[in-house]
Amino acid sequence: MSLLSNFPASLAMDHIGERFAEADLITIREERWAAQAVIALDTGDLHLVGLVLFKAIQEYGLYQFAEMVGETPIRLQRIWMPGALTSLERALELFTALGVTLPIEPYHATLLANFSASGASIH
Repeated sequence: MSLLSNFPASLAMDHIGERFAEADLITIREERWAAQAVIALDTGDLHLVGLVLFKAIQEYGLYQFAEMVGETPIRLQRIWMPGALTSLERALELFTALGVTLPIEPYHATLLANFSASGASIH
């Protein structure tokens, strides 16, 4: 469960905006990307995770990164679009390729948030 689940939606969005503003001040790009990824993972929204990835990939260098991970540049350019990032595992692979290390808790929170509740059992 995200820490933001106890906030009303407008307060949660303000809080997220403040967190992103603070993360933007981090000068070491891998640390900044990690901070932004954690914020996105806290929301449980893969679209936001894709936006953070897109921004980091652009800063890293699109063509250099595409060659490194074996993706086409056009696919990476679309990673921010809704539905383009379909797997949290793929997002973590791309973050790892960027040199970003993420804590495991936000990963599991986002993974569980994206499971369908119908017919599922979590042990």
